[in-house]
Amino acid sequence: MNKRTNISEKLFDFLVKSIIPIVIIVSMISTNNMEYVKKNVLNLGIFLSYPSETICYYKSQKNEVEEDEIIASMGEIQSSSQSVIVKSDIPDDIQKLINEAETKYANSTNDGKILAEDYSRKNATAEYDKILFRNATLDKNIDIANYINRNIVANVSKNQPAVLIYHTHTSESYELLDRGFYTNSRSIRSDNSRETVVRIGEEICKILNEKGYKTIHVTDTFDEQYSGAYERSRENVSEVLKNNPSIQVVLDIHRDSIYQKDGTRIKTVTEIDGKKVAQIMITTGCETGNVTDFPNWEKNLTFALKLQNQLAIDNPQIVRPLVFASRKYNMDLLPCALSVDIGTDANTLTEAVFSARYFAESLARLLKELET
Repeated sequence: MNKRTNISEKLFDFLVKSIIPIVIIVSMISTNNMEYVKKNVLNLGIFLSYPSETICYYKSQKNEVEEDEIIASMGEIQSSSQSVIVKSDIPDDIQKLINEAETKYANSTNDGKILAEDYSRKNATAEYDKILFRNATLDKNIDIANYINRNIVANVSKNQPAVLIYHTHTSESYELLDRGFYTNSRSIRSDNSRETVVRIGEEICKILNEKGYKTIHVTDTFDEQYSGAYERSRENVSEVLKNNPSIQVVLDIHRDSIYQKDGTRIKTVTEIDGKKVAQIMITTGCETGNVTDFPNWEKNLTFALKLQNQLAIDNPQIVRPLVFASRKYNMDLLPCALSVDIGTDANTLTEAVFSARYFAESLARLLKELET
């Protein structure tokens, strides 16, 4: 190593560890915005830990990068030893629930195992490109290529509500602690919407709104009595659609339950960006057997397949095989109405929220193709 190189490295080290941090900290504090300061303390730590990787990363993306751009995007830097993505942080409200649960269930009994499994190929009956498909009907033979090549029947406008999210089984909840077992002292249903599928729907709406797509989130409870829940949600959603004809996509967000004979509960999970993420199962139906008055089911199937494909393109392991069944589940209300299960009752709320974010991002990409 020659003397000039040694001096350059020492100067670089001095700038990174002394001058730049001081400038950044003063700049953050001077904003008088503590949320901004809090968020960027982590970013600064990443920069100090991986200065070379940070600079090389941005040089590879752009010849000239302004200092404020580096600071703003630092949370998305990936190094060979660590993947840090700010969007993966646990939301404050969920972290609060976790903290409370750690105290409340500290001495709870172990009433059965929770087993983490990859269900990305489980029970698939057909495969086309990136799409895994589970045909649960008795008399429908589906040519996936035929349907995936059709156009989605929808015209999305960013100026009006485009997506409606609701929850027929509103009280479906998740685990809060990732302990590998469940306790019967905690129910799989809850009247606290902060720990149910309602919280997941809220996250989906948040991401879509950030992407410019207006949403309506129905948070009414429909399953105080389990029987008749679909009739009650249908009445509510029909009224919303009547008052908002611009809505093109309707999603009934649920979570699944998978139990083994010995009582073990299965959580469907994969890993993305170094974190556990609940897997997603899309369900669509058809008019067959006892299922009648569902004339648009083929349009729903096309939308379901294209959404499944987009999810698989973005994150291949996040989706379980698309379920095609002799069911209607209010999906006859619009050509782009589906039932979506995010995780199971054994997944944690954190895993489900992370999954909701990826789901919403993929849905937004699909919606962009439908803009008028």
